[in-house]
Amino acid sequence: MRSSLVVLAVTLAFATPAAAQDSRVFANINFGYQVQDQTLRQTAEFPLYDETASWEATHSLEGGPIFDVGVGFRVFPRLSIGASYTLRTKQSRDVTITASIPSPIFTDTFRSATASATGLEYTEQAVHVQAFWHIPVTVEFDVTLFGGPTFFQVKNDLIASLDAAEVGGDFSSVNLQNIATTRPSESAVGFNVGIDGTYMFIRNAGIGAMLRYSRGSVDLAAPAGTGSESFSIDAGGLEIAAGLRFRF
Repeated sequence: MRSSLVVLAVTLAFATPAAAQDSRVFANINFGYQVQDQTLRQTAEFPLYDETASWEATHSLEGGPIFDVGVGFRVFPRLSIGASYTLRTKQSRDVTITASIPSPIFTDTFRSATASATGLEYTEQAVHVQAFWHIPVTVEFDVTLFGGPTFFQVKNDLIASLDAAEVGGDFSSVNLQNIATTRPSESAVGFNVGIDGTYMFIRNAGIGAMLRYSRGSVDLAAPAGTGSESFSIDAGGLEIAAGLRFRF
């Protein structure tokens, strides 16, 4: 039995149907979802009333829909090279800011205040450079393993500044206002690996499904004047997608 399984594996790995040899160029179009949740904590301090005020905001970055398009060229019967572009659609979020504001009349006396910043956005783009190893199953159906480097670009809104406004005449409470945001953009190099299954219902067109994992660490610069350090964001994640397949 063990010998039979070895023979079957070798046969699948190296046998190439004629239809696979005829197609030199392929293109894939996918729609799917990126499974990637993470939390970014932003803190800052600023001088006020000869003391130090502080605030913090927690950004919840969740997964979202993706659009992916790729092309490849067969260099050997089983080996292709190519690239794909992935766009993760904009994610809009609201962020709660919690601040500790010193009193203008009492030393070492702080008031708590909260406010919300709405409509902050996160976008992610990736270019995957890939090598493909094709495993034909039937003339119509094949499985492809792929991997290679990934070039990420991330844009993410952060809180840049805010003001504290006294409420009433007894200085017992304070409001946060004039909340400003900034959108730093940074790039990074990571990797991607995955598997794709394709069924060709006619010679040049078919459908397929893809499972890909990509990862890169992007360091976003903190807004000037906030006193924070840079923020590390994990770009990429597990991607599940399906779409159209074209062979030429």
